[in-house]
Parts: sequence; structure tokens; C-alpha cells
Amino acid sequence: MVKRRTLTQAKVLATANQLIESKGINGLTIRDLALVLDVRPQSIYNYVDSLSDLLDQVGLQFVQNVADRLTEKITGIDGDEALMAFAQEFRAACVHHRGLAPLLLDLNDNLRIPRSRKAIVQLYQDMFKPLQLDDSARVENTLYRSTLFGFIIQEIGGFFKMQGAELDERFTKVMQLAIDQTHLPADDAKN
Repeated sequence: MVKRRTLTQAKVLATANQLIESKGINGLTIRDLALVLDVRPQSIYNYVDSLSDLLDQVGLQFVQNVADRLTEKITGIDGDEALMAFAQEFRAACVHHRGLAPLLLDLNDNLRIPRSRKAIVQLYQDMFKPLQLDDSARVENTLYRSTLFGFIIQEIGGFFKMQGAELDERFTKVMQLAIDQTHLPADDAKN
């Protein structure tokens, strides 16, 4: 059994993250986490208040990592290039972390993860505002977000028969169509 001295919050969260990646968000239990860490379940509660708190902490870390990567990818670029970079990086985060993707896509209403949800909303506001996608009254902006989220949900759900480069090409083409629609007629007159 792991001695309490070697168990840390970072180790608890990293192991929980690994379990979520393999079993999904709904597959994580304190008992399984303790088993993998080779500690008693009560030891986990030295680092989290509950399963919801554990999920919230893991979610916060994930959202922050995605936010950092998105910020890095779109820094110094704007316009259509930034919209495509955002879409590609967001998709990559969801596809590479399928177990945690429901957090970014906000697909599970049963989770009690208030800090993660707040961070997700903040992420979208922080990312969409500089990309001029924060005005929900614009149909074009809704189309971009719906296209991005819809494609990812279909991909993670296994709806596409194609894979690899063919699927990447399809994603790029679909997102380019949505990006093209974000231009208002006044934008075209300026170009």
C-alpha cells in the first residue's frame, strides 16, 4: 500500500484523469481510484471532498490546459486563420481526451462541477470575443460554434466511416464553410 506521505493531490488528480480517459467520466469512482493508487478510499478524501469535487478539480485542470493551448495557437493571428486554428486545436483536445471531452462540450448535466462549468464559460468568452464570435445574436456565429461542436460530437460518437487524413480533410472543409459564413456582407465590401 502507498504510504500517505507519497500520495499527493497531483497524483490523485493525474490518476483520476487517467481513469476518466479509459472509463469515461461516469466510470470514475473513488473506490477504483483508491484501488489504482493502492490506498484506502478514505485516503482520497484528504485531497477531495467528494466524487463531484474530484471531477471538478480534474475538469478545471483540463479546461485550463485547453485554454492555454488555444491561447498559444491563436496568439498573433486573426481573422479566418484564427478561426481555423481555434477549431483545429479545440477538436484535437476533444479527440485526444475523449473521456474529458464531455466537459468541454458540456454534455453531462448530471455532473456537479460548478468551478469547471464557470471555467468553461470563461474559456468560451475569452476565446470567442477576440474572434468576434461572442455576439450570440449573429446567426453566423452560432453556425460556426454549432458546426464545430456538432462535428466533434459526431467524430467522438463514431458516426464517420472515414478516419485519419480523410477525416481531417473533411473537418477542415466543413469548418471552412462555416468560417466563410461568418463574413457579413459589409465585410466583403471592405475586401
